[in-house]
Amino acid sequence: MTEQLRSYATRGVFREFALKQLTPQRAEFRFVWLTVRPVRARFDAKSNLLTLIDLLPGISPRSEIDRALRAFFASRYSTKLPQHRRVSRKLVRKLTCVNRRRSISLRLTISKRHPAQSARQAILLISELFQNFLAGPYHDYMVRNFDLRED
Repeated sequence: MTEQLRSYATRGVFREFALKQLTPQRAEFRFVWLTVRPVRARFDAKSNLLTLIDLLPGISPRSEIDRALRAFFASRYSTKLPQHRRVSRKLVRKLTCVNRRRSISLRLTISKRHPAQSARQAILLISELFQNFLAGPYHDYMVRNFDLRED
């Protein structure tokens, strides 16, 4: 997991990258990527749980956007999607969307056998979220919460 994320930083995909090793089994990452707001992630190798912490701020529970996000994440496993846009259950066994204090975190239980490929799937999922799902009908949300320009 760590090496895959570090490789994105080395190749210039992430504008900033920081790693904090919490324990031998747990690490916390901070990277700037699609917006000016840093992404915080925590990985627990023992449980194979990758948590994208407070990825989407300013979302009320049970709001229209909260429901749409949950439907979007559930739809990522659909065989109706082209394979390159689909999340593989082999790599991301479970994807949970948690809304606490008006902030959405994602929890991904990833494959123990394929952590690098699973990390890649997580990154592709976030890319799809920001560049396709949120960029269209939720542009106002992006302007308010990620300092995007209005035009």
